[in-house]
Amino acid sequence: MLADPQAVTISAAAVTLPRLEERPETNVYSSRADNVDLYVTQKVDKKTGINRATISLVKSTIVTDPITGIKSRVPYSVTRGYAIPLGITSAEVEALDLALQTALSASTYALQKKLIAGER
Repeated sequence: MLADPQAVTISAAAVTLPRLEERPETNVYSSRADNVDLYVTQKVDKKTGINRATISLVKSTIVTDPITGIKSRVPYSVTRGYAIPLGITSAEVEALDLALQTALSASTYALQKKLIAGER
């Protein structure tokens, strides 16, 4: 189990996320004041033995519909997922994850920016 609380920094602002829920496969860390949630899930596929781990950071913000003027809360998120078959070591997964992080952050995050902008 991860430490309680967790902490993230969003746009240079530190956010403390105490654990608010413990579900069978997911823990939820939340800051209601900052409208930020962190979901950490571990699930093993019983048929294949593949461990699926995900971590999602979700933030909500108020947006105004430009046509109607109605305000509503809209969540947006970033999720990282891992599918780890039996026989694959943590070191192998960490190396693959680091390769992805490096690609996303290279050249002042050019690949990340293109992905977010809709390129594929």
